[in-house]
Amino acid sequence: MTSGGNTDTSDINDEIKLNRVSGSRQMPGNAISNDRSELWLDRFAQYLGVGYLISQTRLTLPPSYLYTIVTVVGWTLISIGAEVFLFQNTPIYIRNPYFLFQPVVLIAGVYGARSLNRSYLRAIDEMDLRKRSSNPEQFVDLIPNWLPWGIFAVAAGLQIIRTYADFADFTAVGVVANGIVFPFVYAPIIVQFLIVYVTIEFLFPWRLYQSDVGVHFLDPHRVGGLRPIGELVKKAYYYVVGGLISYALITYGPGLSGWNVSTAAGAIFTIVWLSTITSVAFAVLLLHRLLHRQKREELHRLESKLYEHIENPWEVREYTVQEDATETVEDIRKRIESVRSTREYPATFSIWTQLLLSIVIPKALQLFLAST
Repeated sequence: MTSGGNTDTSDINDEIKLNRVSGSRQMPGNAISNDRSELWLDRFAQYLGVGYLISQTRLTLPPSYLYTIVTVVGWTLISIGAEVFLFQNTPIYIRNPYFLFQPVVLIAGVYGARSLNRSYLRAIDEMDLRKRSSNPEQFVDLIPNWLPWGIFAVAAGLQIIRTYADFADFTAVGVVANGIVFPFVYAPIIVQFLIVYVTIEFLFPWRLYQSDVGVHFLDPHRVGGLRPIGELVKKAYYYVVGGLISYALITYGPGLSGWNVSTAAGAIFTIVWLSTITSVAFAVLLLHRLLHRQKREELHRLESKLYEHIENPWEVREYTVQEDATETVEDIRKRIESVRSTREYPATFSIWTQLLLSIVIPKALQLFLAST
């Protein structure tokens, strides 16, 4: 702050930098979890004129929400109308009502990306990484700005190539869906959720493991101050579980007669399921190694300090505390107990129970639906 009470320009710049994560940007505010965060999908939508539309209509929705609702819901209604009135076909949503989960999941994916982004920023704020790290900016610019665009370009390109290769097999609605809607509407939404998920499950744990952030051994939860990360990893996986369950229902169409399921669809489900389990395991393993390493180092340091005030420390029957060192020894022993009681995994029992159940449920549902 300046002497007149005005915020220094450097402070504002630091706030802006600290409020950018996973391809998002955030304006200055009182906390790192300010809800004015901007996702990559917001900027993508603004390039398509959604920002101008919002300014003209005075809507309060973020561009990503308006873009997703208009395009996804709009395409759903257009495709149904085209199939019924132009081509006299039965829409896919009638043949398999579970396909109605598709627009719901896409909208939920945008909501999930925004919610996880805010939760990530709050976790950084709650862990007070600004004070605990010599370089707090390393936890915000985790993904370069060009990466979402690169992933989107690859995904859209592959989908267009697939559409061209299978062009003869598509109906008119199928051509529009596969050649325009999937690569330029659905793909950006999936890319946005993916980069936020990867940030939480891979990049943040890795940066934390490589950083100088110390374990909080006075944490009342006894998880080294990493509970916000454990909660965040669980929350991110919950969104994936919802997507997997919806995918299983859409794919297998329980209760529908004459609905065939390809082998590839089941394989895709298993690959995604295993990939997400791997992501959770990676995050938990890195955080475990961080806790384990620092706990052992701190115990060794305290033990050496304790021995400085004790004669014959290796003989439990003969050791004696040096004169005037009783209080010091007692204080060190309390510190040792605080360190020793810290768990080596960043989650409480309830978090572990919920996480294990969420891992089992999607696959169990898929196997059940496949066998019926």
